[in-house]
Amino acid sequence: MKRLFLLLLAASVAAQTAGTSPADFASGVRHIQLEDIRAKMYFLSNSNMAGRLIGTPQHEIAADYIAAQFMELGLQPAEKDKSYFQNFDMVSAWPEEPNGTTLTATIGGQQKTFQPGYDYERWWVQSVNNQSVQGPVEFLGYGTNAPEYSYNDFAGANLRGKVAMVLAREPGADDPKAKFRGTWDTYHAYDWFKVEQIRAAGAAAVLIVQPTLHFKETRVPSAPPNYTFPSANYGMADGLWDLPVFLITPETANFLLSASGKTIAELQKQIDENSKPNSFDVPGVSVKLEKNYKSQHLFQGRNVAALLEGSDPELKKQYVVVSGHYDHMGIVSSRLYAGADDDASGVVGTLEIAQAFVRGGIKPKRSILFICFDAEEEGLFGSWYYITHPLVPLADTAANLNMDMIGRDEESLAWNNKAEQNRNMVNVLGTLYNPELRKMIEQQNQQVGLKLDFKQDVHDSAAWFSRSDHFWFATRSIPQVFFNTGEQPDYHTEYDTWDRINYPKMTKIVQLIFLSTAAVADDPQRLHFTP
Repeated sequence: MKRLFLLLLAASVAAQTAGTSPADFASGVRHIQLEDIRAKMYFLSNSNMAGRLIGTPQHEIAADYIAAQFMELGLQPAEKDKSYFQNFDMVSAWPEEPNGTTLTATIGGQQKTFQPGYDYERWWVQSVNNQSVQGPVEFLGYGTNAPEYSYNDFAGANLRGKVAMVLAREPGADDPKAKFRGTWDTYHAYDWFKVEQIRAAGAAAVLIVQPTLHFKETRVPSAPPNYTFPSANYGMADGLWDLPVFLITPETANFLLSASGKTIAELQKQIDENSKPNSFDVPGVSVKLEKNYKSQHLFQGRNVAALLEGSDPELKKQYVVVSGHYDHMGIVSSRLYAGADDDASGVVGTLEIAQAFVRGGIKPKRSILFICFDAEEEGLFGSWYYITHPLVPLADTAANLNMDMIGRDEESLAWNNKAEQNRNMVNVLGTLYNPELRKMIEQQNQQVGLKLDFKQDVHDSAAWFSRSDHFWFATRSIPQVFFNTGEQPDYHTEYDTWDRINYPKMTKIVQLIFLSTAAVADDPQRLHFTP
């Protein structure tokens, strides 16, 4: 008996050394049940919730429901004022038609007016303030400052009062051997991050050179997507992206560059081949940009957050963030966009994982912050607000496990696959930055048996890495991972409803994320972010 006791003790010590919690994680998994998931999904995405559009009564009900669930579990409010809500101000407005935007240029005393939809388009995410800006042009390369790759387009550039012209993506984006992780785009490549850096550097406006202005579907939609109908635009009230941002064609860029004797293709090739910035004042040109809105409306967004304090005296000062977003598109042109998969599924996953910890009696060593972000659909606004106004110190944030669309079966033209091939599959994104986290997830999946698909960490042509709230954590070098079951015909259509969810698979995905969260929370070693 004594020998058996010593063997068990040794096994327990070995397990703890390996980072496996001595707690019975299986007791938590048992509290993640299909019928419970289905019930929560029904509440959040039935027709009476009217698609949870931010600023509507149904959206407020969804936030209150999430807070009530946290309250029932006995979780602590995460806000300092003992509220489950982190509030931030937003503005909605409609573009003023027919003159919602104008773009003109003066070269050598001659003025040219560019045509929207042909020469340029307004970037869909920016402030909704009426603005008119005129100034000289600064070619700013890719608009990238990446010290980890020894690259900085901003070095020596004075952007005050100027219109910055930048290339899309990042240096060598199509070169597998490029130092910016080859053909996989880092967070530096994405407009969310790029535009705000340029604004912070003092630019008056931004022109982003795009090979094509028009979005190309990577699926065959089952009904008209919400973005095919007119709708209001949204922006933060505190200045985020508060400058005109237009997408321009290479032909428009070449016209603006004409006095320099250079073309946009030549400049891009030079930077890509040399991996050296080439920013300069474009001579002889002045550009004017205008954007005009009407019917502005100020309202409040609300992240909903709760805290489970860790059990270890030291590790509890570190935090694992588990997240999803609860807003969706509401009613657009009399069509109800219920947003079941996108992203009631991620909210339900967050609630179920919190429930598994509490009702399973799991005492994680690190603290866990459960947060349901707001205003993701309008441009990742809620998570941006959180990352700039964190409820727990970012320096002490060990990881973010984010869920967005975890309930369907991928059917994508980009990947040439069918739903029947993906009944047991979940995409896992972001692990290039976090190889240790990938190993943890793969290890925990041995108990669950899902097919883990890492294809978008090899090639991400549809930019899924940038399309949910984990993105901002990556920009702060915080280990993060994004769970997603992929695009399918009902994405952003009126058929994204609660009754079309693959509940057996979703249950397994939530169980996997719970186990992975518990493993991260209990591992003696902190995860590393790998640039």
